[in-house]
Amino acid sequence: MKHLAFIATTAASALCAGAVLAADYTISVTLDTSPQHVRNVWLKDFAEAIEEKSEGKLELEIFEAAAKYKDSEAAAAVAQGAIDMAIPQYQLISRFVPEADFEQLPMFYGLDRDQIYAVVDGEVGDELHGKIEDKLRVKVLGRPIDLGFGTVFSTDVELKTPTDLTGLKVRVPGGPATVQRYENMDAVPVQISWPDVPQALQTGTISSLWSTQESVASAKLWDAGVKYAMEDRQAIVQYVPLINQRALDKLPEDLRAVLVDTWDEMVDAQRDFAAERQQKARELNAENGIVTSDPNAEALAAMRQKLMAVQPALVEELGIDPAFIDRIAAVTGE
Repeated sequence: MKHLAFIATTAASALCAGAVLAADYTISVTLDTSPQHVRNVWLKDFAEAIEEKSEGKLELEIFEAAAKYKDSEAAAAVAQGAIDMAIPQYQLISRFVPEADFEQLPMFYGLDRDQIYAVVDGEVGDELHGKIEDKLRVKVLGRPIDLGFGTVFSTDVELKTPTDLTGLKVRVPGGPATVQRYENMDAVPVQISWPDVPQALQTGTISSLWSTQESVASAKLWDAGVKYAMEDRQAIVQYVPLINQRALDKLPEDLRAVLVDTWDEMVDAQRDFAAERQQKARELNAENGIVTSDPNAEALAAMRQKLMAVQPALVEELGIDPAFIDRIAAVTGE
């Protein structure tokens, strides 16, 4: 990947080419993360590839750092046609489709990347995307891209095992399964949108947060008091690409194919890129004083057993189809 500081706008093209060369079609995209974030960096590479393959006929106009919408609002905005495209986390769609909270369930605690991809890239993923499309009247552009495995961070309490979270106010991005997970871990989950996290840390609204090494590094949250971290692979965070159906239908067939095919061609490399960025972010966070621990196998197994005991009741409470869970279990071997 080139990872160029590419801005997919007509104005930027004019500065580079010395003339205003408008594309025939423009897709507007909302992100609530910062320009340095892994999702933003990769999407600019994707936008560049789209412009090249379409010979300048199609461009992406990217609105970053919640300039348009927070991710918690993004799916609804796409469904309503207020923005053409968004790439929110799965769990932020769960208020429309309960099954979208699947990766936050206890059964995903501790799974590796390949096991997760076997679910999301196969028939189970296709089924879920169909549910999302039917409910929101949008199109899922393709397979999800990665942010990475979640990490728990703290301002005051050194985190070494999952039981160290007891009593802490933990920021969560959303999704009822995530909220329930922290309640079952004896913590106090607080749902806060990402742009509001630094202030929440500084004011003491939260003393901990569930995010990723990449997100914390890109936001320089060491400046907001973050000192400790723990990687227990509670769940992976993935982004699902949603595009307004009407916006997609306006594109000629060849440009629709460019959009869909290019996305699929770039997903695997993006996932590797995201994993690399997480490791580099961990190193950068360490350089800025954030100490990360890796719990031992016994501590992880004990917490997984505790969480799995409540999964049946959680699935019922969330309104998730039990047969959908059975199909996931058949893939993961649970």
